[in-house]
Amino acid sequence: MLEVYHFVNPLSGDCLETEKKLATYVEQSNKKVAMQIIPVVTMQSARQTAMASSNSLHPSLHDLNVVSQTLYQVAVDTKAAQFQGKKAAREYLMATQQALLQGNAYSDELVMQTVNDLALDQEMFVEDRNSDLAVQAFRADQNLAAEMGVRNFPALVVYDTDRSEYAVRTDDFSDEHLTRLFLSATRQRLREYDGFLHNGGVTEVEEG
Repeated sequence: MLEVYHFVNPLSGDCLETEKKLATYVEQSNKKVAMQIIPVVTMQSARQTAMASSNSLHPSLHDLNVVSQTLYQVAVDTKAAQFQGKKAAREYLMATQQALLQGNAYSDELVMQTVNDLALDQEMFVEDRNSDLAVQAFRADQNLAAEMGVRNFPALVVYDTDRSEYAVRTDDFSDEHLTRLFLSATRQRLREYDGFLHNGGVTEVEEG
């Protein structure tokens, strides 16, 4: 089985496009795939978003403080949705990204409309988004990104459970590279990395 971690900036159009592209490759893969889309909040991504004057985001998202708070809240809300399943989290994040990239502000009204559109349990979602558990899950994701050496977004880490000592980290989302990772009958041997721990064992990560 392939474990796939897709690290994204929720306010990046490039990240949304790679999410859509990855979904196609996951569906076509000749191996079972477990995928998580993980929104990551960094000062670098917040600054890049705030300074991107040519984007289609809401005008308030050119303010660094607003961008940082929005990135944080989207990430926490995605974790709240994930308590109703990984698929729910992926669908919530993608729907939210599409709305934000169309110029909408991230408001409670937008959040609850998205939850309603996806037929999630609204009461459970509201309780979870305000819980310490969602914040802890968010922090765990940020730590995971740091441990895996993820610094740029979008980024992808693919871990092959059939060869537990190997993994790959890449920011190459070309068709050629994704085909090699997900569809090739003889996937490339993945090389060494300096120490991400996975389920108690050292996972070696190749820069792809």
